[in-house]
Amino acid sequence: MIATALVGVSASPAAAYCRSGMTKWNSTSSAKTIGANTTFPSGLRNGLNGGLKQWNRSSSALRYNSPVYTGGWQIYAFRASYSYTSLMGSAPGYAATQVSGRTHNGGTLYLSNRFTWVNASQNIGQGRADVQTVVVHEVGHFTGLAHPWPGPCTDGSAYTAAEKGSVMTTINTGTRRALNSDDIAGVRAIY
Repeated sequence: MIATALVGVSASPAAAYCRSGMTKWNSTSSAKTIGANTTFPSGLRNGLNGGLKQWNRSSSALRYNSPVYTGGWQIYAFRASYSYTSLMGSAPGYAATQVSGRTHNGGTLYLSNRFTWVNASQNIGQGRADVQTVVVHEVGHFTGLAHPWPGPCTDGSAYTAAEKGSVMTTINTGTRRALNSDDIAGVRAIY
């Protein structure tokens, strides 16, 4: 069964989001732009853009621009990398931030080249990852949200229905391309 968060779907309680151990952007004075090398696979680009756009629904205080494909990514707020890093283990994506106290000023969004990437239903166990599902989840970490299930989350003991339906729950639970009320409430509480 594939669990998909739908646009406009509300899940209660909407304030169950988790922030354990996460940092937020140190400034929201301008929209954040992700830079990607021109070698970033063209088949992944729509999903990258779609994942960024989802967070623009959550708050007027924090905005993400469409990605820019260039050789000079250093001038952008953060970058996208299509590669494999040992930091990722068996995960299809990873968000690495440049932490400064309780905030960050950028980092790298990694998409693992060990997966077959699709713009459709994913099955992580079979090595097939949906670009937008992974991007929306990893950008949620840049935004300041953590995985909500008990254990890593120390914000509370309950793993609510809202959290289970959020894009911030584990990526291997299915295709989740759109924010739910829990994701939105989390961003609004931070910014």
